[in-house]
Amino acid sequence: MALAAVQTAFSGNPLDRAEHVRTDPEVFGAFLQRDDARVVLLAGESREADDGTRIKIPGDCRILTDDTGDIAWQGTGILKTFPTATTVFLGLEGTAPRYATMLDGSADDFQGHFDTEACKFRDGRGIAFKLSGEQPHPSLGIIAQAKSMLLWHESHRFCAKCGAESVMVKAGYERECPSCHAHHFPRTDPVVIMLVYRGDKALVGRGKGWPEGHYSALAGFMEPGESMEEAVAREIWEEVGLKATKVHYVTSQPWPWPSTLMIGAEAWVEEGDITLQEAELDDAIWITKEDVLASMKGDHPFRLVPPPFAVAHNLIMNWIAQK
Repeated sequence: MALAAVQTAFSGNPLDRAEHVRTDPEVFGAFLQRDDARVVLLAGESREADDGTRIKIPGDCRILTDDTGDIAWQGTGILKTFPTATTVFLGLEGTAPRYATMLDGSADDFQGHFDTEACKFRDGRGIAFKLSGEQPHPSLGIIAQAKSMLLWHESHRFCAKCGAESVMVKAGYERECPSCHAHHFPRTDPVVIMLVYRGDKALVGRGKGWPEGHYSALAGFMEPGESMEEAVAREIWEEVGLKATKVHYVTSQPWPWPSTLMIGAEAWVEEGDITLQEAELDDAIWITKEDVLASMKGDHPFRLVPPPFAVAHNLIMNWIAQK
């Protein structure tokens, strides 16, 4: 069931997260051994070192997919075949348990070691490109959950309070320090992303290092003690020197790089000239709906519509649909 008027990629996770199962000692016992249990496999990114060996790059990973780009679910018995780093419980699909495992190594180490030749490790953006359509693909929500949780465990092995190595509890939804007994929970970083309006025009910007001619909605991280509306107004002021007069929430999107919640909004601003914060943006321009339609046809010098799996795409297309 769609809960939002504007639906975004990486939302719409169909699994029952089954909080009541997480403390069951059999979640990694009898549940994991069931014939209907399945696991999605993830493995780290790597690069070639000077000596020709491959070095794992921390902070990102790839997901095992089939030839369509969808999750290549595996029977959990496969976990006995490969070295594993972390396994978490994702939830239930109907009554069938679903898990995610980070393999101990890079995707290149395991590529080609599966019964089905079509299985391939792909990065999240590549999967999103293949699966994005008019409606959110349910597998993208599962990928966002799996990727965010496993990368959190990878980067939060040690207690932030005392420095001791923590242990995973509650099937992966918490870590506990055996030394000081502090509890740590998977983090999600909130980011506001907004399409800024004045009259019949919208404001888009081009970030530092972006390809020439590519533009998107403005965005920035929320700060402690700040409402969503205040964060939108602050980011607009800091990035382009314009004062917001009204902010309206539109939609949200899980964004698993590594674990962010994109909060999509519309904002209206006062008259005034754009003053760029050059540390953040290379350029910012006012555009019309006609500009966007021309860009979509390839008849505009700038690319004004981000990929369909990005919430900025949803914000721009929602504006186009408004009368």
